[in-house]
Amino acid sequence: MSAEAEQTTAEGVDLAAIASASFRATREADRIGQRLKDRFGLAAHYMPARLAMALSLRNPNPPEPAEGEAGRVIRGENLFGAPETMATWVSLFIEHAGRPIRSVQDLQRVVRDHWVRGAHRLDRILEETGNDELAFWKRLAELTPGAGLPPPPTPVSGGEPLRDSIPLGPEGTDVRTGGKVAFSPCAPGNSPHVAIMGGVGSGKTRTAVFMLERLRENTQVPLIAFDFKGDLAEGDLERAFGAKIVEVPQSPIPLDVLALDNSDDNAVALAAQRLRDSLTTLRGTRFGTQQRDLLATATERALRRRIPCRLSDIRDALVDLYEQQGRSHDGAVSTLNDLCRFVLFEPVHSPSEFFRESWIIRLRQDLPDLVRSVIVTLVTDALDRWLNSLPDSVVDANGYRALRVVALIDEAHRVLGCNLPGLSNLVRFSRSKGGMIWLISQSPDDFQGEDDDFLAETGLVIAFATHARPGATRRIFGPEARLERLGKGEAWVRIRGESAARRVQIWKPLT
Repeated sequence: MSAEAEQTTAEGVDLAAIASASFRATREADRIGQRLKDRFGLAAHYMPARLAMALSLRNPNPPEPAEGEAGRVIRGENLFGAPETMATWVSLFIEHAGRPIRSVQDLQRVVRDHWVRGAHRLDRILEETGNDELAFWKRLAELTPGAGLPPPPTPVSGGEPLRDSIPLGPEGTDVRTGGKVAFSPCAPGNSPHVAIMGGVGSGKTRTAVFMLERLRENTQVPLIAFDFKGDLAEGDLERAFGAKIVEVPQSPIPLDVLALDNSDDNAVALAAQRLRDSLTTLRGTRFGTQQRDLLATATERALRRRIPCRLSDIRDALVDLYEQQGRSHDGAVSTLNDLCRFVLFEPVHSPSEFFRESWIIRLRQDLPDLVRSVIVTLVTDALDRWLNSLPDSVVDANGYRALRVVALIDEAHRVLGCNLPGLSNLVRFSRSKGGMIWLISQSPDDFQGEDDDFLAETGLVIAFATHARPGATRRIFGPEARLERLGKGEAWVRIRGESAARRVQIWKPLT
């Protein structure tokens, strides 16, 4: 315990008062604790409570205020133990909060929030490990190193090369051989990119979250995630990566999305053409040949006049250009007006600053599809430009490469088939720069609109049960693959470099 923590404890929180005070979580947390107590033969209710609090304290982010009906009471002397142990617990809560805890009531609130957050995390670990006692305790042991410490900033070089493999879900076993299956994204000759497909409820997002959590345990790589359904934010992914959540349009994305490396004529012209291509290939846009040329010209003008440049600056430049040529407003202007009804981006961070942190970008269901697609398009464009401006990431003597950034697009079928320049470049060319792209979609058919080599650049392809055209399935996984016949938690898996696809049990249904 630090001297400051000791003083604060002595001045603000009396240990005798804590010992006799009542602490409680919620009924749901109690249910989880009872399940652990019964499953593993724990002697007292305070044991799963201590596990929960310790696991929550490992997460450097503050817990959300706990909600739910109050649970059973555990006296402080039972919850925290002897006075010296109690003082240690209190100091840990103070250190985590970064502020004094000067009353028992304040401590009760802090304890409740950590207790509830940790209990829900324990529940997920129990589910992931299939109620297996040895696997459960092993998983908790794996989480112990670095407890409570915030992740260090990721260096531009990409940090240390990643030599570890990622298990394919909680089970990850070959159905035919029973052997474990894992993916080594940064091994020599491999591609780090991942595509996961499956129907509604198949477990594709759950599998991605599990694997990304394991990845985060071995590297401090930041994450940029696009969350169309709302099930990535405020969950394990947020906590594992220490991600900041941006919900558009309530909060604009704090990125200078149109930033240029330099302002010479060639750089401006190339940026203008790229933005034009990105916007005019999206579904729902209304641009003809002349309109495309006018948009490129207007974008060049805006990029030269405005630093930082916003979408509204491009819209204004396009309107001015139409007026100069005596043209009536048409679908092109209407499209830009639609995009500018919301403040989608605010140039707070440069790409270099933004992409060194972790972000989950929530794209609400009530946002127009065009707006959501534009956000993915412009952010991936900015990510591609930033990565390509850097030297290759570090490679060790054995050929293992370091990662710089992971980008995840859930519900990727919303943008697949549009041949977005940024996304296509990231899949094809970001490997040497330390980029890793995850695409979660519904079916192999979703990739039909991309060039033929799109999935060929992907190191790991997983397909759960779904109805897909036989041709696409056979081309990816071979003639034996029938996705509609897969059982719960099963998937066909193709790993780059292996001679044939495998049928893998990714996770087991709860019995």
